[in-house]
Amino acid sequence: MMPNDFQIKRYTPDCAHIWNELIEQSVNGSFMLKRSFMEYHQDRFDDFSCLIWKGSKLLAVFVAALPKQRVRNEHLIAHPGLTYGGVVTASDLQYLLLEELYGALFDFLKQHGFISLTIKLIPRVFCREYSDNGLFVLHKNGFALKNRELNSVIDLTQPFNIGSRQKNNLRKARKSNVQVGVSERFDVFWPILTDNLWQVHGVKPVHTLAEITYLHERHPENIELYVAQVENRILAGVVVFKEAHKGYLHSQYISTNAEGRLVGAVDAILYHILQQAQGIYQRLSFGISTVKGEVNYGLLSYKEGFGAKGEVVETYTKVL
Repeated sequence: MMPNDFQIKRYTPDCAHIWNELIEQSVNGSFMLKRSFMEYHQDRFDDFSCLIWKGSKLLAVFVAALPKQRVRNEHLIAHPGLTYGGVVTASDLQYLLLEELYGALFDFLKQHGFISLTIKLIPRVFCREYSDNGLFVLHKNGFALKNRELNSVIDLTQPFNIGSRQKNNLRKARKSNVQVGVSERFDVFWPILTDNLWQVHGVKPVHTLAEITYLHERHPENIELYVAQVENRILAGVVVFKEAHKGYLHSQYISTNAEGRLVGAVDAILYHILQQAQGIYQRLSFGISTVKGEVNYGLLSYKEGFGAKGEVVETYTKVL
C-alpha cells in the first residue's frame, strides 16, 4: 500500500478500457494518449505507464516509457515516443491531493530503480481545463527546466485577422479555382509531404504512410486530411488532429508541392479550416516553430499572419 492509500499499478493490456475512459474524461489528456494511439509504435519502447488510485477511485494515469535502444535502465522519460506525457488526471484535483499523488508516484519510481525522470509537459492548448498546479508540484520537488519550445496557437473564440501575405495567397487560390475539402487520399499526400520535408529540412515525417493510415482508421473522428485540388490534382494537404469536446484542433502536418505553392494552396486549406472550426472549437495549435530553442523566424512569421500567438511547451527533469 502506498502512502495516503494511493495504489499504483503498471499498465497491462487488460487495463486498456479504464485507461482510455480516463483519458476521454480527463482535463489534460488528449486522444493521442489513448492506448489505441500510443501503441502504434510500441515495438520501439518498453512501456512504463501506470494507473494511480486512491481507495477505489482511479485518479490519474502516468504516461511514460523507456526507449528500446538505451544504454541504461534508470532514466525514465514521459514520454520518449510522444510529444508529451506525464500525469493525466481524471478531474481538476485540489492541490494538496495532487501533491500527495506525485509524491506517491516518485516513491514508486524510486522503488523500481529509476534515478531520474524527464517529463514533457502536456501543452496548454490540448487541455480541456488548464491548471499550473502540476507544474508547481514539479518546481517544489526540485525539477529543473530542460527544454522550452514555442508553439503557435490561434484563439478561435475571437475574430481572426489574416495578414497581407495570406490575403494575397488566397486571391491566387480563388483565381486558380483551388478547391478545398476532406480527403482519404493519404497515399497521394504523403509523397508530397515526404519530399517537401526532406528538401527543406532534411527530415522525414514522424509517421510513415502505413502508421498514419493505421491511426486514421483507429481514430477517424480525430484525424482528418484536408487537401487543396486543382482539376482533381492534389497540390497540398493539412493533417489535423482534433477533439471537439476538448476544444482543440492541431495541425500535425502541412505541406504543398511546387504547383500548390504558386497558387496559395496551403493558405486556402488553413483559411477553410479556420472558418469551419469557429463555433465548434476554441483553439487551434499550429505546432512549434523552434528546434532546441532556435527560432525558425520565417515559419513563425507565417503562422502569426493567421493571428497565432506564442505558447511555450516545456520539458522538466530531475534526479530522483
